[in-house]
Amino acid sequence: MDTELDLTALRAFHSVVRAGSFAAAARDLNAPRSTIAKRVADLETSLGVRLVERTTRSMRVTTEGEVLAARAERLLAEANDLRRTLTDSGQAPRGHLRIGVPDLFEQITMGRVGARLRKAHPDITLEVVTSHGQGDLMESDLDAVIIFGPLPDSSLVSRLLVRGSMTLVAAPDLPGLDSLRHPRDLLKLPLIDVPSHWVREWRFVREDEDEVLRIAPAISFTSMLAARDAALLGAGVAKLPTILAQAEIREGRLVKVLPDWDAPAKDLYVLVPSARSVTTRLRAFLNVLGQDLTEAAEAGRLQLA
Repeated sequence: MDTELDLTALRAFHSVVRAGSFAAAARDLNAPRSTIAKRVADLETSLGVRLVERTTRSMRVTTEGEVLAARAERLLAEANDLRRTLTDSGQAPRGHLRIGVPDLFEQITMGRVGARLRKAHPDITLEVVTSHGQGDLMESDLDAVIIFGPLPDSSLVSRLLVRGSMTLVAAPDLPGLDSLRHPRDLLKLPLIDVPSHWVREWRFVREDEDEVLRIAPAISFTSMLAARDAALLGAGVAKLPTILAQAEIREGRLVKVLPDWDAPAKDLYVLVPSARSVTTRLRAFLNVLGQDLTEAAEAGRLQLA
């Protein structure tokens, strides 16, 4: 029996446990389901134990599998640390970076950051991928992930990048705007929503007042950009990240709605496996990202941490 751990197989097993099924793990790792199943089976053979009991309809992690799963995340993180340490020359930043970011952040920020990084450090190649959370950091072999908070409990190293800021906006000629005095008055107008996990609530804060509004939106999107475009064309009131609406507000194509009330937003963080994982190329990327965010803050589009 060969008891040496195959990290590729271990990564597949950890993904299966985290995702809850072989099919979901295959999607997370962008690999065929049969490949994931074979890697887990090979791991079981090498260790001489059953890790997952599976039928055509369900799966169950065995006691031995639970023991391995509890250690797998740390083992994978340490392996990634070692890889990054050995491939970091300590000279001018060079090499390949894989950064996971949320969809919206990629759309409104990463184009500029990528161009600036290329200009400042031509020996760095950058790959930006869609990321849905801290689990992607090990599963997808990423150098760092950028996520919206709050942060889950984790041994990963985090750094706050941006304080969240949301703004309620509408086209200036939307009927009924003049009658708005309180968040409850919004229920009289068509609302445009981008729900988080399909939660149909908007929260507003003003001094010691805290109002949670249950809404029935006229239009729902999964994209903030789509919500902004609909608001620009007069479809209703939308709650958008300030950075996404600032230019349109400045140009008068959108107006702030209920400006005395704050709409809380999620903060933005960068996560890395450990302090040792910050290579010279990753540090170069974070410096360029910080410069871009600083300029956005100076322009009034966001609030830095």
